[in-house]
Amino acid sequence: MPKRSGLFSFIVNMPRKGRRSSFTHVKSGRFHRDSGGAGRGYVAGRPTTPDVPVGELRSPSLSPSPSPVPSDDTSFSDISIGSMPSPGPSVACSDSNDTNDFMDALQDFSDSDSILEENTASSKAKFLEQSLELIRAVLPKHWIVIADQEGFNVVKLSFGRDPAIQRNVFVTFGGAVRITVHRKPISRDLQDFFLDGWKENIVLTSQSQKLFVDRLLAIVLKVRSSEICAGADNENLSDMWAADASGCVDTNPYAESRYVKTFRSNKCSLLVPVAKWRCPECMKANDRLRERFKSHQKEEVHPNTRNDFLDPQQAAKKLKKQHEEIKKSKLKIDYLKKVRLQLEQEGVNIDSDVSDSLLETLRDAELTPMQSLFLQQQLHYSTLSDARAMRWHPSMIRFALMLRCAAGASGYEAIRQSGVIKLPGERTLFDYTNAVPREIGVFHKKLDTIHEKNKEYTEDHQNFHNLLMDEIYISQKLVYRKADGSLVGYCELTEVEKEMDLLEEKIQGTSKSQPETAKCILAYMIKGVSNSVKELVAAYPVKALKKEDLYERTWEVISACETRNVKILAVVADGNAVNRSFFQMHTPATVSKLHPDLVFDTINMCAPDRKLYFISDPPHLIKTIRNCFAKSGQGKKCTRLLTKNKQYIVWKTIERLYLSEVQNTLRRAYKLTSQNVYLNSYTCMRVNYAVQVLSNTVGQDLKDKKWPGTEETVNFILNCDKFFDNLNGAHSEMGKRTANSRLSPYTSTEDWRFEELLTFEKYLMDWEKEVGNLKLNQAAKAKCLLSHQTLEGIYITINAFIGAVKFMLDIGAKFINARVFCQDPLEQYFSKQRAAGGGKSNPTVVSFLNADKKISIHRDLNVKRKGVNTSEASKMMEASDEPLPKRKRKR
Repeated sequence: MPKRSGLFSFIVNMPRKGRRSSFTHVKSGRFHRDSGGAGRGYVAGRPTTPDVPVGELRSPSLSPSPSPVPSDDTSFSDISIGSMPSPGPSVACSDSNDTNDFMDALQDFSDSDSILEENTASSKAKFLEQSLELIRAVLPKHWIVIADQEGFNVVKLSFGRDPAIQRNVFVTFGGAVRITVHRKPISRDLQDFFLDGWKENIVLTSQSQKLFVDRLLAIVLKVRSSEICAGADNENLSDMWAADASGCVDTNPYAESRYVKTFRSNKCSLLVPVAKWRCPECMKANDRLRERFKSHQKEEVHPNTRNDFLDPQQAAKKLKKQHEEIKKSKLKIDYLKKVRLQLEQEGVNIDSDVSDSLLETLRDAELTPMQSLFLQQQLHYSTLSDARAMRWHPSMIRFALMLRCAAGASGYEAIRQSGVIKLPGERTLFDYTNAVPREIGVFHKKLDTIHEKNKEYTEDHQNFHNLLMDEIYISQKLVYRKADGSLVGYCELTEVEKEMDLLEEKIQGTSKSQPETAKCILAYMIKGVSNSVKELVAAYPVKALKKEDLYERTWEVISACETRNVKILAVVADGNAVNRSFFQMHTPATVSKLHPDLVFDTINMCAPDRKLYFISDPPHLIKTIRNCFAKSGQGKKCTRLLTKNKQYIVWKTIERLYLSEVQNTLRRAYKLTSQNVYLNSYTCMRVNYAVQVLSNTVGQDLKDKKWPGTEETVNFILNCDKFFDNLNGAHSEMGKRTANSRLSPYTSTEDWRFEELLTFEKYLMDWEKEVGNLKLNQAAKAKCLLSHQTLEGIYITINAFIGAVKFMLDIGAKFINARVFCQDPLEQYFSKQRAAGGGKSNPTVVSFLNADKKISIHRDLNVKRKGVNTSEASKMMEASDEPLPKRKRKR
């Protein structure tokens, strides 16, 4: 049967070309590879979901109704562009000016020496077919082009079987542009932004064809680099949506991935940059809804309500508030009187120009809330005749304690005595840091505070936390505590441990002259999985920790947390032998078919309806993997010879790659340096050096070298990189900013990264099985693999991580960042402890407890610093009105 002719038949039935890995730019002629990309769901510049056939896209729901299909014997000369289907009503102008632009452009197109002059209908169809082919060749996936009688519709489709048109860029043959989102035109200002650099209309002719396509592609790529505004999507405020006439409820009929249901302002710009979540108008709407919600939650009565209409509690609350207002008014009057008197006595007359300049400087200064508060406190201090009358703001107390910890006592006092800035005295700081008595063991007072803070959370998933545990070495010294006359620094033994020591002394017939001094402190910290809680909750001075001691102390901490509704989801620890033995002491709640003896979860004894997961710290795992790799070789210092598929995975390959490009100014494996290639006792403990070697950059460069016998080394490096990236997402925008989708938060229980983690587990198990079949003794076989401690930690972490993340998503969490399951917060806490001791790297038990109180008070103030074994703290200082407990002085 002969093929149908005609332009419309060509558009519908032409087979779509497969996506190529490279293309030639239509304007410059330069060769380009697929790379880059922006927005959700894109990897290496392309969407990750498969193409949708063109034939399926010409459905009535997605395109205007076509004109009758020509018969088989119809020629191109019988078909005119006027017979093309008319555009659907979904395309609309943004305003009347846009309409005039379109009419002018269409007139220019019809009057120009374009394809409509003297050519036949066949030539017209051939020219449009060529233009469509050029546009299709450069469009990203899920963007298709449809031609009609006026121009080209370039539309973006949603994912799924029933795609909806999310974006539409319509360009007439005369060059006029209309951009619509959700069948609504965008604002004129936003359209001008997308047309920046291409505002001049380009008429489609045979001479300007490639320039026309370049302009269309540039506009499409700019639209593609923006995301849909999520609106005021806080579900807690959904009851307020219907009563707000300034917007409407968006039920997401266009299948956007950013939200399920939201409230959108009538002035919403629809598109926002990728780094932003909502547009300014929707931000205003969200703030307005939140304030309205807060006002509905208030139980306070109007101050003019008669007292006989109030119950006793309301009357007492009203009376207390009136007393506070009267007291504040008197203080304000006294303060203004002092200021007026001081101006009369010490004021200096200045010129009006100088006055205006000073006022303008103050108005234009962009100060943060913390900077503004600092200046107010300094000015207030300077007006006081007696420094004892100064009442410091809680944020200033936290700031002073942070300086005191960082600079030490002498440094802090030097800053105070310099007279440059005014700070609280040592006695004032002492009253705040000693308001709560010091404790050894579980910090019950701190847990009570966390319990009160958690009451503010309305969602159940916000009450779940991870329990981080690790040891810090201390000085083996005894310190006399003046408060109760005790010596602090001995090991803290439980009743069971004391009885066991007595029994051992009786059996051996010996007795200890005095208790043993502590060698390290076992610290426990809770980190919120979907909230901001991050506090040390227990500290035990110990010497030689055993798995039985760790078992008893850990469950004591978990019990104290669970009784205060601080729910524990997972226990995170490094991979030392005591921790792994502690995991094995539990009965597994889930028996793995691949690892029957592996314990990665157990029934929570404090909450039998939930599981407790065990996770080995991922940064420690990647470091131990690198250390095994670094010791693989055939030299005297090499203790391993990693072997996979009859190929050696040796560190000499990394050294060879580094030396082959070290002299080049520009090189692909730029992450390789002398510090991470030639390791010593210090650099082998650095996690960032391990990540740089086991990275995708190094793996791809080694792959391109095509050196014989290095295929398994490449696979090993790339698999380790994927494993660590899947467990290292720190925040919701990290995947987009780094163009690495593995760092994005987990939002679905069917996430593809779970399968990738299980694939890495199978890769290691196949490696173990292969080595097990070799005809070698057990010692030689062990050298062909990663250490069994590392393998066990990887298997525990993969299975526990998948179970914990799926559990949180099932109970209502919108997303989970992978890095909440690591020990970084506890490592950062230990660095603050060491910094508080000045030149002493190891604190004593007393100094540890003292520093903990200061760190807990200034916990909200973080200074940006360069990370080493942990991620860097990027949160800047914020002013907080949260009151601090203060020790009452004895009169």
